[in-house]
Amino acid sequence: MGSAVGNGGVRPKQFDNFTELQRASTKSELLELTNHPNAVVRCYSFWALTYDTSINLLPIIIKHIPDNENVRTMFGCIVSGENVGDFFINLVTPNYVDINSKKVDSSQFAIIDSILIYTPNNLYAKQKAISRAKLTERFYIRARDLVTKDNNQEALVTLAKYQKEQDIPLILKNKIGNKPDDGYFFTYRAISEFPHPDFFPLLEKNLKQTLNDDHFSTEWRELYKAIASYENNKAVELLTIPFTQVKHENIREYHIDFVFGAMQKFQSPLYDDLLWNMWTNEKKISPEVFKYLSIKNPKKAFDLTKQALQSPEDFDFTNDMNDYENMGNSENLLETMLELALNQNRAFAIKVINRNLLNEDISTFQFFAAKAAQIKDTSFVGQLFIRLEKDDNPHIYLRAAEALIEFNNKDINKRIADTKKINSNLTKGWGGEEFSKLLKDKNIK
Repeated sequence: MGSAVGNGGVRPKQFDNFTELQRASTKSELLELTNHPNAVVRCYSFWALTYDTSINLLPIIIKHIPDNENVRTMFGCIVSGENVGDFFINLVTPNYVDINSKKVDSSQFAIIDSILIYTPNNLYAKQKAISRAKLTERFYIRARDLVTKDNNQEALVTLAKYQKEQDIPLILKNKIGNKPDDGYFFTYRAISEFPHPDFFPLLEKNLKQTLNDDHFSTEWRELYKAIASYENNKAVELLTIPFTQVKHENIREYHIDFVFGAMQKFQSPLYDDLLWNMWTNEKKISPEVFKYLSIKNPKKAFDLTKQALQSPEDFDFTNDMNDYENMGNSENLLETMLELALNQNRAFAIKVINRNLLNEDISTFQFFAAKAAQIKDTSFVGQLFIRLEKDDNPHIYLRAAEALIEFNNKDINKRIADTKKINSNLTKGWGGEEFSKLLKDKNIK
């Protein structure tokens, strides 16, 4: 366990035990305890050693690469299981687990990766080492050996990066499990690295098998990426199929999301019409696609931007299930769109903000309330007071009050204080407490 676990970030007794182990044990005792029969003791002992900068951690890590005993870990709210050897390696990985632990340098990490790749072990770290290995001819031989002898799926993906025709049969016959429409996750990833025409019939066949499903598979994400990797007219044809041929409307949404993610991964001018369609009809847009399409056709992009700003609740600005690298930046896209509107048509942008200050969606309201506080156009005051005087949701009325206070106007401040007589919710519960504190901190009476 880490120093703060659970939703409340509570310090667990187990972490107190760890700090006591650090305090009471000598270096030699901790080294000996890394060989203790109890896997948890081995992990905590090694963890304690990572705080001693004088110790060479590499030999200890190498010794425990075969250590496959599973331990349960909890850091924050995340509970998981991992092998002891993986725990050791994760601890010394830069910017991972405990940032205060001593980390190995790049040359030491290269040694660990080499041992992981070229010796028998079952660590998850082995798969990561395979995925980042340099594509040398020596490693090609090893990767092929891992595929043919161990059925190593990450090695199959790496093997595909070499794009050798002799490996096409290996990729085509790769499948895990016996389910007819499942087990192709790594096959699709391999094809994305090596989009050879021989693979296309498999992709087309498997895509058509999904169209009647009343459930979705996360493998479809990789299936669509594999199709998009071809960047040709046939790929466009297959990527268009889900828009009209998926039988179940709820499942269609997953198909469309996966297609959108695939086109972001493999950008091609051939996909431009599909991207415009995604924005116009499916309400799918991301920061990268917005930037790309704005360069392609600024006027069309601005017209669609205005539509999006008028009904932002129709767009998923808070979560893009495909764009993991930019997850959390979706609010920046709304910000970018509004800034574009303010620069090109300020009167329109002011109307948009006013309209959205009455929006029932909490996150949308909060965003536009913050913008109103920045711009301080007097037309916003009436809308903000409507929310302050009528809403019972603290997340709404507190943001409305904060925005109004930013106008720094005595008459507005007096009206804010008097609103407690109009909206009784401003005196109830935690929201009422926060409202009173806000007025007190700003000296509003």
